[in-house]
Amino acid sequence: MPADMPEGSPAFCDMQQRLRRAVRRKADSGCRHFLSGMSRGFDLWAAEAVLELAREGCPIDLWAAIAFPGMQKYWEPEWSRRYDAVLDQAARVFALYDRYQPDCYTTRDRFLVEQSSACICFFDGTPGGTAYTVGLARRRGLEIVNLADPQLSLFENETIMRGNVP
Repeated sequence: MPADMPEGSPAFCDMQQRLRRAVRRKADSGCRHFLSGMSRGFDLWAAEAVLELAREGCPIDLWAAIAFPGMQKYWEPEWSRRYDAVLDQAARVFALYDRYQPDCYTTRDRFLVEQSSACICFFDGTPGGTAYTVGLARRRGLEIVNLADPQLSLFENETIMRGNVP
């Protein structure tokens, strides 16, 4: 998540509203299970949005895909607390490894895509895990709902994806 979008800022609040609308639209179209990779930032914000909508009566639930138990152990205390609170409320938890492995996060990202029909993301074009996941989702034909910028061409620069998708 960009540094110029701190929680509580107008840009953050706008992103949260668009996120809630995107989740509700998917729920209205029949999606009942929402899968989160549970990373700091957008993953946890999206998971919290799903849980909030479920508490409001929307017939959805949260599934959590974690790379390994304890992956939040070295995070800042506030993120670790939020992770634990969200994980406790998840309807299902998929732990892909029992401990850290060098490829555990890319395995988690592949799992997310393989188990999904759509990808709600905040992708601003920066290379990394989100780029990998969105690229894989695109190649698999998933609907991509990018909340970063509706005008952003996700793959104008295909070089960010080259070599990242098997």
